[in-house]
Amino acid sequence: MDNTENIKILKRIYNNPRYTQREIALELGYSLGKLNYCCKELKKKGLLKVKNSRYIINPKNKLLDELTTQDEALNEEVKIVERKRTFLIAEIGINHNGSVLEAKKLIKLARKHDFDAVKFQKRNLNVCISEAQKNILRQTPWGYITYLEYKKKIELNLSQYKELNDYSKKIGIEMFTSCWDINSLKQMKKFNFNYNKIASAMVTNIDLLKAVAKERKKTFISTGMCSMSDIEKAVKIFKSSKCKFVLMHSVSLYPCKENLLNLNFIKTLKKKFNCEVGYSGHESSVSPTISAFFLGADYLERHITLDRAKWGTDQAASLAEPGMANLSDTIRSIPITLGNGIKKYLDEEKKVSKKMRYWEKT
Repeated sequence: MDNTENIKILKRIYNNPRYTQREIALELGYSLGKLNYCCKELKKKGLLKVKNSRYIINPKNKLLDELTTQDEALNEEVKIVERKRTFLIAEIGINHNGSVLEAKKLIKLARKHDFDAVKFQKRNLNVCISEAQKNILRQTPWGYITYLEYKKKIELNLSQYKELNDYSKKIGIEMFTSCWDINSLKQMKKFNFNYNKIASAMVTNIDLLKAVAKERKKTFISTGMCSMSDIEKAVKIFKSSKCKFVLMHSVSLYPCKENLLNLNFIKTLKKKFNCEVGYSGHESSVSPTISAFFLGADYLERHITLDRAKWGTDQAASLAEPGMANLSDTIRSIPITLGNGIKKYLDEEKKVSKKMRYWEKT
């Protein structure tokens, strides 16, 4: 009888100390005769005892360590959840305030902290701003100007997008955009981005959704300011076009209070739609995004900024460099800390136990 079979039998006894000989045999798929023969061999080796028709593992059994350390023997019972590498998206959005230099600094920052992609927003201002809103005056860093004039100041043109796309490729990070209208989508097509994004505000724009889905690029669909019915309609469009998608839980408040985040909705999305899920956060802190990972989000998106005190509607809901470093370092270290779910009594621990367990003989 080889060592693997020894461990297999001992493991069943170790995990089921109240089982009778017959119950152990049934668990292993052995005849009672075969089990008795094997256990006699284990008794001869001093590994096992029998008491009241039950097997008892000898406490001095050196294979006890192996019961908790040999992966080959235990993996069949231990369900190890293996997660793909978390895809981190740095949402630059409009936090560049129209400056290509600042946009490049943000791209560089995202690359430095091991984000997988940066994302911008593209709009045709004549389409995306209502007539009623265009002429509303507001105070800006460029003076007291209309809302349309302000939006023109921060909207990047195609040559600037080309410059940023070239820069992203040069330093080794993905770039893509969320387009707010069909014309912008057509303009961005020339850059051959690998991904698309549907902003929460755009989820009910059926024509836009159909145009995006038609491109059949993997698309991140944010679900803020949506009803479940809105999400269902969006999913139906992408499925009918056979376009891969990721549903991103989001609450469209900037910043969002933590008691309103409803992170358990990530599990709801996963269960209802049986698809990849993610989280697009607008809270001021990092910890809820970590929680989102443990709730099943394999894609995490956060707005980023050079300074959270800078002017702009999204700056306060964004992560500056310390927050980016915290998020990335934590997410990237999680796989190292999870292990394989099998209890191990480490040699290093044994050395410590000799100092602390005064009642055990050395």
